[in-house]
Amino acid sequence: MEHAAARARGNRNWLSAIALATVYFALAALTLRYTRFNGGVALIWIATAPLLAYLVTRPKRLWLIPALACGLAGATATIIFGLGPKAALPFALINVGEAIGGALILRRMLPRSYRFESLREIGIFLGVAGLLMPAVAGFFAGLTANAVTGLPMLRNWFDYFTGHGLGAIAFTPLVLLASSGEVRNWTAKANARERIEAASLVVIMGVVTLGAFTQNVLPLLFLPILPMMIAVFRIGRLGAALTITLLTVIALICTIEGAGPINLIAGSSGMHAQFLQFYLACAVLIAWPAAAELKHRKIIHGQLQAASAVARLVVDRTGDIIIYFAVDGTMQYISPAIEIIAGYGPDELTGKMPHSLIHPADMDEAIRIHRLALQHPDDTFIVEYRARSADGSYAWYEGHSRATVDEAGQSSGVVSIIHGVSARKDAEDALVRETQTDPLTGVLNRRGFDAALAERFAAGSPVAPFTIVMFDLDHFKAINDTYGHETGDLVIKAFAEHLQGMLRKNDAVARFGGEEFVAILDGATAQTAHEVCERLRVGFAQFQRQAVDGRAFSVTVSGGIAVYREGMDVARLLAEADAALYRAKSEGRNRLALAA
Repeated sequence: MEHAAARARGNRNWLSAIALATVYFALAALTLRYTRFNGGVALIWIATAPLLAYLVTRPKRLWLIPALACGLAGATATIIFGLGPKAALPFALINVGEAIGGALILRRMLPRSYRFESLREIGIFLGVAGLLMPAVAGFFAGLTANAVTGLPMLRNWFDYFTGHGLGAIAFTPLVLLASSGEVRNWTAKANARERIEAASLVVIMGVVTLGAFTQNVLPLLFLPILPMMIAVFRIGRLGAALTITLLTVIALICTIEGAGPINLIAGSSGMHAQFLQFYLACAVLIAWPAAAELKHRKIIHGQLQAASAVARLVVDRTGDIIIYFAVDGTMQYISPAIEIIAGYGPDELTGKMPHSLIHPADMDEAIRIHRLALQHPDDTFIVEYRARSADGSYAWYEGHSRATVDEAGQSSGVVSIIHGVSARKDAEDALVRETQTDPLTGVLNRRGFDAALAERFAAGSPVAPFTIVMFDLDHFKAINDTYGHETGDLVIKAFAEHLQGMLRKNDAVARFGGEEFVAILDGATAQTAHEVCERLRVGFAQFQRQAVDGRAFSVTVSGGIAVYREGMDVARLLAEADAALYRAKSEGRNRLALAA
């Protein structure tokens, strides 16, 4: 079975080589017969196109037989129609070597060069097949022609370079597209309307080109460009390959026969052929870059469509809110998740600013993060803020923001992925409360008091006056020793309740430890604080306390008052309150003292 398969592949390779050599001979013979106007090399050379296309699209192990067959065919054409037997072998090696060299470079630089899907591919193909290889091979062709005919080497180099370059760039793309299956794939995918449109455009191109090149009255060289570009835009790369090939064939035949607007130019047939080369090269440089760019954009568009579909699916299914903000902060897009999370329909908010939703206390930070994202498009920024739901309540959210950029790399907006963090914030607040709360009394502990006092100094110096009062239960050790620690705990709890009941809700109350308490009276002057604390002291002393064993007793409290004054820091304020408390206790207890 394996031997039979190998034999079949070998037969196919021979058949391909024979067919390729036949085409190569026919094209070589035609160009040698009709375009050797100067007695040297042909001014138009098409035969390289099928050989180059074959080599580019097939494994290197299959190159030898077709290359030898085309070399033999080219040598035969040179003997019959060209420079004769002396030039046959050198030109066969030069022409086949040009194709092999071009194929090797193209396969290395562009493994898929036959697809012409970008300007880069077109540029490399034109540079290799249309410039580099014809220029290098032309050097040896010029030397050979000079040795055989005595004609100038540079003149033959130039004729070889332009003729082979034009033939390669004009005919190779169509052969490549056909041999690589691109034409077959397009035909299979195209519907009836698209096939009719393609055929009609090719026919129109043929008719217009014939009309322009079969008359010698008007210089209508520009006329075929219009249907050619329409075909490029409607059919793409196949349209470019077909119309350029058609234009080249018709223009070449008509010009050789003495018809067409090129023959209006005064000069020899050789000059006409060279101007035709220039004209056709311009047509190639107009059509192929446009076709490649259109194909590239079609590929990008398809990728964007696929990515957009995936992104839309993700956006629709994700539990997070996704918002696209314009540079000025306007909400341009809002994902459907906002209706589930916050109760708003996306259309209600699209086109509006978020200022009416974000809590005023968090607005400055949200704006700062938006601006930072615009200034640093390569970074992601995180912000937490409160926002109002449709029912009027506020909830905590965390937003991850990153800027989008335009083609110039400039920030064009900000995308934010937002999810609710109220549960986490509640848990954090509960943990903070737990770490800042005295477990026995439920008021603040020393850590909580420090945080409350730090808030008042957060801006540097408090704006409104406030007063610190330190309390100490008198003879508390004796209570513990006489009635037991359980009764002592009851006394501490009773004083904490009494303290909270006598002060305002915005005043801070804390247990410093043991039987010591401290309070912050916001907005209280020394006189106001003294009056409030005096009522508190007297009221607490009037109540009879009952021990666990039923015995009754009374408890008094002493206090030290310190009023904040401009320029004071926390340490000094607490030191003054502590000194005042010490003085009240040393003066007999059950009294208040004001810091000096």
